[in-house]
Amino acid sequence: MKLASRVEKNILYIAIHGRVDASVAAEAETGIFNMKNEHSGKHVVLDADKLEYISSAGLRVILRLRKEEPNLAIINVAPEVYEVFDMTGFTDMVTIEKAYRRMSVEGCEFIAKGANGAVYRYDDETILKTYYAKDALPEIKQERENARRAFVLGINTAIPYGIVRVGEGYGTVTELLNAFSVTKLLRDNPDDMTEAIKYYVDLLKSIHAVEVEDGEFPDMKEVALGWANFAAEHLPEDQGKKLCALIEAVPKQNTLLHGDYHTNNVMIQNGEPLLIDLDTLCMGHPVFELGSMFNAYVGFAEINHQSIMSFLGISFDTAGRFWNMALKSYLGTEDDAVCQSVAEKAMIIGYTRILRRAIRRPDEQDSPARIARCKEMLGTLLNKVDSLAF
Repeated sequence: MKLASRVEKNILYIAIHGRVDASVAAEAETGIFNMKNEHSGKHVVLDADKLEYISSAGLRVILRLRKEEPNLAIINVAPEVYEVFDMTGFTDMVTIEKAYRRMSVEGCEFIAKGANGAVYRYDDETILKTYYAKDALPEIKQERENARRAFVLGINTAIPYGIVRVGEGYGTVTELLNAFSVTKLLRDNPDDMTEAIKYYVDLLKSIHAVEVEDGEFPDMKEVALGWANFAAEHLPEDQGKKLCALIEAVPKQNTLLHGDYHTNNVMIQNGEPLLIDLDTLCMGHPVFELGSMFNAYVGFAEINHQSIMSFLGISFDTAGRFWNMALKSYLGTEDDAVCQSVAEKAMIIGYTRILRRAIRRPDEQDSPARIARCKEMLGTLLNKVDSLAF
């Protein structure tokens, strides 16, 4: 039997390894209470991920702990151990969570990576998303809730149906029988984007047709103002003031936005586009969505064109053409001047975000060149654009 502890925020996690029977119960009790006393005031959670067996003597230790910790919880309980808790009535007294099923991405087809995780094709029926953060349960639960809310609002979305363990971290599984991404359409036929554009833009328009209530999702205008206020400190004073003023003047809208809308996040199943990766759902004026789209296809890859290949698996030229064609389709016009005007508005949002990111990550190889590029482009665009609305 071994004990280990860690503190995250206001929670003391005590991990119990091995077997807790009569021969080690006293040792376990001393160790648990010593850890508890060292972190007085912390909420105690027992992590049973590696607990193999617990006897009646071990159960009495938990009973004594519960007297001092009425809100005690036990997590990651294996089925055979959970059965002991259930048979003895502990599940009626203590919050006890079963262990998550374990899965591996070894040998799986890689589909996409995003800000918070990577997506794999696990089998013909299942998509598996893994999360970079080891303790990503709050993010996962938020994404599942976002998916549920989007579905209720009428968006074609695939809802994750299970949480699993992947290595030392977590993942979610989603049933997507024989589905494939819009990116795959582009890779298979980069010279004819008609089908890919239709799927992509039709779903985007359906998202932007939804109006949500105040506070239902994060407001992208507030987020973008944070980017602008940061960036303004690194721009000439007149440019910084104008940048903040432009974003402040964007009309308030409660339009539903995806927030990270690129071709990896649109899956095709039975001829129907489905939205995935919904942890970034937000609301606001569509210019903020377009700014994110510009970054996905052009902005982030301008300095290093190969980065788009590792991200989407398509060339920088293909990504740029897709961005231009998708924008025309979304706006419903072939007028180059109109499209360029809207693109420049989106670019201001995009470069502001990239500038902030590059300044905050000075050790990344491309950061100095990104910073210079963003400052140059923002200087040019801010001289031309007097409103971000369209």
